[in-house]
Amino acid sequence: MAGGLSLYAEGTSLLHRAHPLTKGVLTLSAIALAFIAPSLWWVVGILVVLLALVTAAGVLRRFFAVALAILLPITLLLLAVQGFANPLNRTVVFALGPIVYYREGLAFAALAALRIACLVSATFLFSFTTRPADIAEALMQRGLSPRMGYVVQSALQIIPQTLEMAGRIQDAQRARGLETQGSLPRRARAYLPLMLPLVLSSLVATQERAMALEVRGFGLKVKRIARYEFFDSTLQRALRWALALAVPGAIVARVAGWR
Repeated sequence: MAGGLSLYAEGTSLLHRAHPLTKGVLTLSAIALAFIAPSLWWVVGILVVLLALVTAAGVLRRFFAVALAILLPITLLLLAVQGFANPLNRTVVFALGPIVYYREGLAFAALAALRIACLVSATFLFSFTTRPADIAEALMQRGLSPRMGYVVQSALQIIPQTLEMAGRIQDAQRARGLETQGSLPRRARAYLPLMLPLVLSSLVATQERAMALEVRGFGLKVKRIARYEFFDSTLQRALRWALALAVPGAIVARVAGWR
């Protein structure tokens, strides 16, 4: 089950047990390489690897439930706009009267959609297999200040936390008879009654969190003791370096004429 304030899904896969920094470098490198790679097939290869990792982590069903809702409208929009209106369009795929669809726009839209799919896949792979507290703890064990570690952890939790809070507020409003579903005008009318308590609740939660940190001596200049140490093998360290070096290597290859 996922944590209440994160997208993390409990599991015992190799990815779940990997060092948080390994998963972080994998995510950033995969996204960078997908946008640097020059051709469709290179991006498809990166996406296949990411989907294989999602499957190995045991979160494929959950991934598709979330990713399709994001990728499907984006892909359809890209295919429509680029296929009809890309300024580089020359080769006709089909024509229905004045409506003409072009191959160049189709190719551009497919490449862009696959790159976005890699971004979404890598991001959710990291989110589903890594607790926000773990990535903050791992960074602090590598020398990041506790204050910055708290900022990182809060940033990773802010979207799930806001969605959970909005869901609770909507449930409470529906229990009191407020119409929050139905036609678009009806949902628009329910938007303001949702936003006001959501903003106020967020401000209260921020104040309570600041008070809790102060009570626990967060700002004191004392030596910090790590809660636990993450297992970090030589293989993982080598993998992180290889992934990190692959990005500038790909940039040099593109400049040199990689097609």
